[in-house]
Amino acid sequence: MKTKFLIPAALLAATLFASCGQDANSIKFDAMDVSIDEFAAIPVFTTPTDSLSLTQSEMNGLLLMREEEKMAQDVYDSFYSTYGIINFDKISNSEVRHTAAVLALINYFELTDPALTESGKFTSTAIQGLYDQLIAAGTSANTALSTGAFIEEYDIADLKKLIAETTNTDIVTVYNNLLDGSQNHLRSFVRTLKNRGIVYTPQLLSSTDFATIIAATNSNGSGKGRGGHSRK
Repeated sequence: MKTKFLIPAALLAATLFASCGQDANSIKFDAMDVSIDEFAAIPVFTTPTDSLSLTQSEMNGLLLMREEEKMAQDVYDSFYSTYGIINFDKISNSEVRHTAAVLALINYFELTDPALTESGKFTSTAIQGLYDQLIAAGTSANTALSTGAFIEEYDIADLKKLIAETTNTDIVTVYNNLLDGSQNHLRSFVRTLKNRGIVYTPQLLSSTDFATIIAATNSNGSGKGRGGHSRK
């Protein structure tokens, strides 16, 4: 998610959809939508552990993604608590694995973890502002689902940018797994909205890229593992 600017009000308005009058518990779920399990294990890292082996851009990217993934997790936890829609719970659990994978890289390269333990609180003022806007946007079950789809579009765009800016194999592996996960999540939100009679229109991705992602099947990521994670 590109946190160098906050979501403009007009963009948020274009992203969100009016409620079609369905109760949250009436959603028909596709098995693919609720069987999201990326990062069964963190890949084994092989590059030198000295953080000086990374560029400043690579270090900044890791710190940014650590907070961005936590932000997505916290938003989805909040929406699940409010609306009880299973997608938010499943995808939040996935975000726990995502942020843990980024933390593993941060620890491996001996960087300082920027993430705060308190839910909804962030070191970055830009991410804090973005979180606040996203929470405010989820005024109904349908707008919360649309906000989730928007978050995943943001993740996809940001991850593609960060992947293009690094040649580090370990970072690329983790980012590609995060990208697979964000595409899984986007499909889940879009298909659930469709089940509720709502067509989600992409806000950041091209129509071609969006259609390709939605038409694809879910991925569980890749990489040689070294252990799983528990949710904290």
